[in-house]
Amino acid sequence: MDGGSRGDDENGSNENKSNDSNDSSNLGDSGVEGEPSVKIGDHELIVNEGQYLTDVFVEATVENTGDAASGTTELQVDWYDADGNYLDNSTTWLQTLGSGETWISNVHYLGTNEEEVADYEIEGEFTEEAREFNPDGLDLVDHDMKKSEGDFPEVIIEGKVENTRGEEISYVEAIVKFHNADGIVMGDNWTNVTELRDGDTWSFDVSWNGRDRIPEVEDYEILITDRSF
Repeated sequence: MDGGSRGDDENGSNENKSNDSNDSSNLGDSGVEGEPSVKIGDHELIVNEGQYLTDVFVEATVENTGDAASGTTELQVDWYDADGNYLDNSTTWLQTLGSGETWISNVHYLGTNEEEVADYEIEGEFTEEAREFNPDGLDLVDHDMKKSEGDFPEVIIEGKVENTRGEEISYVEAIVKFHNADGIVMGDNWTNVTELRDGDTWSFDVSWNGRDRIPEVEDYEILITDRSF
């Protein structure tokens, strides 16, 4: 459903922001207790003008005000120039948003004509039913976080999952949600393995390239599942 309207820009010197919105749009709301209710809240266009590159993105706040975790949430941003001509679109996803959780998403423009972006529209949708996480027989036995530096910094979670179910598990997936100091979800990523034998331990690593948001990551949550999408 539509999450915002197009409007006028507010330009600054190095960080330009526009389309500041206070409307709250449902991505879906059953109104039934025990189900998720995911909404797009505030969102704005941000233009960071660097020495060599310009980074254009929409920062959007997404909240689950329902009583249960959601399935996958998808946000799409359509980009427009100053004359209202359509340029392109960008999409981002979050695998699950817990009850009461907030996700601050950055949806980046990936085209090569960043200077033409003047406006946007944002919309989204989500899957109501979340997969079962951390089921019996899949034990998270170790995990740690580290951050890399350099031109392309990222945060990396390393972990180990042991199969104690008494039989081979055909599919295992590890999802990592990255949080800032206030517990806000900043993003996620995932990896998987197939045919994990009984008694074996799977060593995995999940990285997240949050661009200039990497220093804000202070915590994380690991979700293990034996169900694919």
